Amino acid sequence: MDVNENAESVSHDSRYISTPAPRGDAENLKETQRAAASARTSYLVLTLVILLAIVLTPSIAERWAYSTTRGAERAKRVEAEKFLADHPDAIGNMKIAYVAKLVAPSVVGIKTNMITSDYFGSAVAQGQGSGVVVDPRGLIVTNFHVICEKGRLVDGVEICLSDGRSISEGIRLIGFDEKLDVAVLKVEAGDMSAIEWGDSDALEVGDAVLAIGNPYGLAHTVTEGIVSAKERFVFDEKGVVAQEFLQTDAAVNPGNSGGALVDDRGRLVGINTAIFGQQYQGISFALPVKRVRAVYDEILSQYPDLKK
Repeated sequence: MDVNENAESVSHDSRYISTPAPRGDAENLKETQRAAASARTSYLVLTLVILLAIVLTPSIAERWAYSTTRGAERAKRVEAEKFLADHPDAIGNMKIAYVAKLVAPSVVGIKTNMITSDYFGSAVAQGQGSGVVVDPRGLIVTNFHVICEKGRLVDGVEICLSDGRSISEGIRLIGFDEKLDVAVLKVEAGDMSAIEWGDSDALEVGDAVLAIGNPYGLAHTVTEGIVSAKERFVFDEKGVVAQEFLQTDAAVNPGNSGGALVDDRGRLVGINTAIFGQQYQGISFALPVKRVRAVYDEILSQYPDLKK
């Protein structure tokens, strides 16, 4: 009797131990954990999207602003091209305004940094000048002295485009002629508005010209004048012609160096280079484009990939 009772008791205990536990609570727990993990993932994704928006929104806005400005400039350029083609004999302020619209997108500002060191430490000297886009692939002509100070190249260059963009990286010095004071730079800025080459030999004394540049950092300043003289020569110590200039009375000041001198059709006829004295006195000098073009072509001949 006792044995049977013990057997029944053991059997009862075995049935109790082998009975599976309820699964509802475990499944609810797993479901809760999955929901929590999903919520965390959604939160992380949302946070990432917000951070990307914060980072990218200014860039997108800037690009939109640049493209809008560039589109407006191109519209003005097309309008100017049409007017000048339809009215080749137009004179006066109206024509000057259209020439300025035509040329402005092709003129850039150039800012430079030069690090100097002495016993007391280091300092950064800043300079400024102008340049002219002569090829839509980003080729820019300027004066060599704009990017070279005291016998050495500057330490940093920033190109300021007419659409508001500033480029300080990826600028290449393609080549230069120190004696003739010409340098060629290349920037990566997409399709740029290139100026049309003109003919400085075709100029006559008294012809109207415009000087466009960045005097004292004042972007795209336009001044008007005439060709005062041609073939102003500078001789070296041996009496050999070292430089040739066009003389004009267009107002040119520090910062205009490397900028465009154009005729009444907006064609490049010279690169503004120097003034008489320390400030403008009605006598300005520009490199004739025939000499600039010769240096430019010679430099590009060394780069087969840049030949058209």
